[in-house]
Amino acid sequence: MRRPALALLPLLVAAPLVPLRAGAQPPSPAVEGASAPGSSSAKAPASAAAGAAAPDRSYLPELIARARALGLAKDPGWLRLGHWRGRYLGGWKSEVDSPAFYRARNGQYDPAAELEATLAGFFDATSPKDELDDAQCRFPGRFLYLDAKLGLDPVRLPRRPCPRRDDFLRRVEPEGATLVFSSFYLNNPSSAFGHTLLRLDKAPEARSGKHEELLDYGVDYAATVDTQNAVLYAFKGLFGLFKGEFKYYAYYYKVRQYGEYESRDLWEYDLDLSPEEVRLLTAHIWELGGAFFQYWYLDENCAYHVLGALEAAVPRLHLLDHVGRYVVLPSDTVKALFRNPGLVRKIHYRPSIRTQFQARTKELDGRALEAVEALARDAGAPLPAVTSGEQAAILDAAADLVDLRHFRALLEGTDPEAARLRQALLERRAALRRPSAPLVIPTPERLRPDRGHGSFRLGAGGGGSREEGGTVAFDLRLALHDLGDPPEGEPPFASIEFGPTRLVWAPRERRLELDDASLVRVISLNPVNRFDTRPSWKMRLGATTVRDAGCDRCLAGAAEFGGGLTLGDLGGALDLLATADTELLVSPRLSGAGGSWARPGVGPSVLARLRLGDAAALLGDARWRYLPGAEPRTTWSFSAALRVHLARDLSLAVEGRHTPRDTDVTGLVLAYF
Repeated sequence: MRRPALALLPLLVAAPLVPLRAGAQPPSPAVEGASAPGSSSAKAPASAAAGAAAPDRSYLPELIARARALGLAKDPGWLRLGHWRGRYLGGWKSEVDSPAFYRARNGQYDPAAELEATLAGFFDATSPKDELDDAQCRFPGRFLYLDAKLGLDPVRLPRRPCPRRDDFLRRVEPEGATLVFSSFYLNNPSSAFGHTLLRLDKAPEARSGKHEELLDYGVDYAATVDTQNAVLYAFKGLFGLFKGEFKYYAYYYKVRQYGEYESRDLWEYDLDLSPEEVRLLTAHIWELGGAFFQYWYLDENCAYHVLGALEAAVPRLHLLDHVGRYVVLPSDTVKALFRNPGLVRKIHYRPSIRTQFQARTKELDGRALEAVEALARDAGAPLPAVTSGEQAAILDAAADLVDLRHFRALLEGTDPEAARLRQALLERRAALRRPSAPLVIPTPERLRPDRGHGSFRLGAGGGGSREEGGTVAFDLRLALHDLGDPPEGEPPFASIEFGPTRLVWAPRERRLELDDASLVRVISLNPVNRFDTRPSWKMRLGATTVRDAGCDRCLAGAAEFGGGLTLGDLGGALDLLATADTELLVSPRLSGAGGSWARPGVGPSVLARLRLGDAAALLGDARWRYLPGAEPRTTWSFSAALRVHLARDLSLAVEGRHTPRDTDVTGLVLAYF
């Protein structure tokens, strides 16, 4: 078996591609080891048989009195189960926005009322039409918590049968939990910063190399998106206009989506949780499955609520305290794990299909690589006159390349020609009657996301300008990483920044100037090679101070987009990006097209980066613009920057810039948090 996910193709095609929600039956993997509905291994409150004795209503006041005496309504465990957070002006508010999540009328704002209403619901002997209207079935996490705190007497408070809940727990069979980080994917706005999910494991820890974990269940929190428009998506995501929901999938769905569809490496962090904590985590995830939150792209996102679910089940953990207050990134979640000593038991690396293909072709010479390309187009193409072992390696790589280029079509059965090509390659490979050498991909430790620098950056320094004399500069960025930042743990060919801002104070002019600010700034480098010619691209949206004859030192709104090609790893250290750009500046002081406020521009740009190991980087940027209908008709700029990294979270920067109206140099100390 070359790749276990592909071995599941028939199963994946047959299985429904819909998330499991609370109360729905999860898809049951038709493979050895999946639990049958009658399995006795469920980790849930024991369900009484139909017709069990009615609860003793006189027991309820006793429990409420005991809960009040213990102050459970203010206990961190209870507050976390309800996702209540303290309000700035006092009181509480739960982040769960679904009314079905509460038993009390004002439960979203009153943890004490919700606790007592939940206890009362446990005693409700009326058989509801829907199992999930029964408090014991709907809130197994709360039941486990209150049972542990109050010692609920099963005689006076019998456990009621909850077939749907218990069937879910039998199928999932949780014995352990793993936090999974999916690497950055710039072609999808919702995953541009990476993605975090949980995996509920059928064993206490992942079984590296055996692939049984593909049959575990993945749990993630994501927006329920109702638009394909990128601008509308960004607007609704930034302002909390999507519903966010917890969804459950067989884990191989996620491996397929991230590792195969999107070629994203996965990092899996085994968590050292007790059986009781795993049990409570799974029960709480069940009760979250029928609720929704407002989804906020920057803070209350996948990273935030996955950590919130972990904290609810494991009150000893402090995770949300270690992420940003206004911007929470998926990479922050894995860093937060390590702020809790002993929580991470082991780390596993799951390479994407692209990484696997690159590993297969790394040792092939030019003649062999030409054969791989030819075979990926025509399975009958001739093989070079080499040993049968080398021919096997060439055919394995060619089959991988077909998978890489056509995986979605192969999976969905929409490209019969690709399917025939792949089948012919596999038959030709089988005819060699020689086993493939094991594909060993060393874990790229320096790319582990938990090793990355802090995403929030502050900088301060000074310099000089030809026009303004001495200057003082202040630098701020909310998130995440640019091409000159410390490289360890970060995407090597991507710059993704939210809110980068530069303020400059000129004492001689007594002027504070917004030099440049962006809502978002992205550069995606995709080094071209014989197998991958995808374009690179960049974009930014924000404001900048113009320094040419069209508007000397005026602030203008700016939007830019460019696409081109990248030559990467030249000499092992140099990356070059050449793009054709379009740009639009808008300002009432700007001499724009036809005398308007708007100045469109088109032209080339060149970006160069020289990587000096992990210790430093040298960046250069040159751009020229033709400005149709405006004055002046052309403009240009050159800039260069040297970054020296003193530590993972501390760097020195020296920057220079030359424009038609000014030349300036700035030195900065940059700190990452």
